[in-house]
Amino acid sequence: MSARVFALLTSVALPLLGACGREPQPLPDRTVLLETPRAEADVAGSRVVDPAQWTDPFVRRAYEAARRYAHVLERLYCYCRCKENIGHRALLECFESDHGAMCDICMTEALIAARMTEEGRSPEEIQKAIDAYYGAG
Repeated sequence: MSARVFALLTSVALPLLGACGREPQPLPDRTVLLETPRAEADVAGSRVVDPAQWTDPFVRRAYEAARRYAHVLERLYCYCRCKENIGHRALLECFESDHGAMCDICMTEALIAARMTEEGRSPEEIQKAIDAYYGAG
């Protein structure tokens, strides 16, 4: 992982490790990238809860990122383990309800994905960076 990616991850995510009430746990079987994202028509930022509903600037920015980069978040695993615990299939689904607003891991991953997408990184590169940060890479 490049120093730039590591710096981004640590500056954004390090203060937020206690998200969703617990430390993230390693994946039972490592998932690098979701290989079967929903159909393009089903991956619409309009399914993301309206960012204007949130007064906290961090939460609002995360929901804005999810809405703008829904096509990327649809391809990413969420380390709060919502896939295993509540059946989400990808990070995007965390922002189709208020779940994302209550979870620093979800919000941090969305903001990392937005920043790296703006830098021209692919969803696979983003997932690998997130995997490496959480110790699964």
